[in-house]
Amino acid sequence: MRLAHLSLANFRNYETLEMSFAAGHHLFLGQNGEGKTNLLEAIHVLGVGSSMRAARDQTLVKSGARGYRVGGRFLEEAKEESGFRAEVLYENSAVRSAGTKRFLIDKAPARASDLLAAIKVIAFAPADQELVQGSGSVRRRYLDTTGCQLSPEYMQLLREYQRALRQRNETLSRTYLYEHGKNAALREREPWTDLLVKVGGELVLRRRDLVAKLGATAANVSATSYRGAGPLGISYEPGYENPGDPELDLREALARSQVRDEMAGYTTAGPHVDDLGLTLGGNDLRRFGSLGQQQLSAMFLKLAQAALVREMAQVEPLLLVDEMFAILDRQAAEEFLSRVESGGQIFLATAQEGWLGELRMRRFHVHRVHSGTVVSE
Repeated sequence: MRLAHLSLANFRNYETLEMSFAAGHHLFLGQNGEGKTNLLEAIHVLGVGSSMRAARDQTLVKSGARGYRVGGRFLEEAKEESGFRAEVLYENSAVRSAGTKRFLIDKAPARASDLLAAIKVIAFAPADQELVQGSGSVRRRYLDTTGCQLSPEYMQLLREYQRALRQRNETLSRTYLYEHGKNAALREREPWTDLLVKVGGELVLRRRDLVAKLGATAANVSATSYRGAGPLGISYEPGYENPGDPELDLREALARSQVRDEMAGYTTAGPHVDDLGLTLGGNDLRRFGSLGQQQLSAMFLKLAQAALVREMAQVEPLLLVDEMFAILDRQAAEEFLSRVESGGQIFLATAQEGWLGELRMRRFHVHRVHSGTVVSE
């Protein structure tokens, strides 16, 4: 799969943009603040339904505009005549903090999950070190994005689990307990607990399998990259005690946490607090890894994701690479390029003019970005 055309309206610092891309890799070159990363961000919105940088869509809207539009045409590499169009449209609301966002595939209404299923996008950025340094929610998001890109069944399980969790948490809220009483809340909670246990147990099994695959792939791609420190290790850390039988143990964990849940006002145990353990040479990477090792490890997590998409979904993912030259030394950056350049389409953004000759030799198409305009060489 490749991106053949990108269309923007009132997105970040772009009032309008219509840009076609030839087959192959593409370099966005320009100084900081000119709009290079905004182009990668727009492609990420098309592939995932959300920004890789901003938590709120309001921040993506150009100053003075009411909303944004991002559109793209995607082609199959082997069938240039076939393909589809995707669009994401967002409009601010005058009465709500969150606006209205719509997704379209070939002009038909869609969901963000449909974009994940249709467009495989993987972003590499300096902020990826949060995969190592950040909270468990960052690693869960990485795990779930990978799972959804690989399997519609995973996506459906995750959606059902999140629905059951929301409903169960509603019965734990202080407002609900005050209005209905503890006994009524317990009765209303029971069917949502049953659904949470059933779907949560299945989700745990899926995640176990996915983490095993990611771990084997990451160990393979990182085996010789740490100068004797050993390969990257990934392990599954479930959000409740040692699930042997995931459903039975989740039910027991929820029973044990009933008082704590009522005091907190939400469900405190379950797959929604899962985490990943990351090690290097058997040592905890978060505690003992150097900054350089943590940055490399984040890169290998994304490379493992790309490899699994390639293997299991049978499609080459689009790779979005933002300022990797600013955090990797020359040897690591060249190794990274050598690993990815023979695969799917790459969109790379950098302010490092010193890499221009190297990237031209690697047959990147060059586009210079200045103040929200793009000039192709």
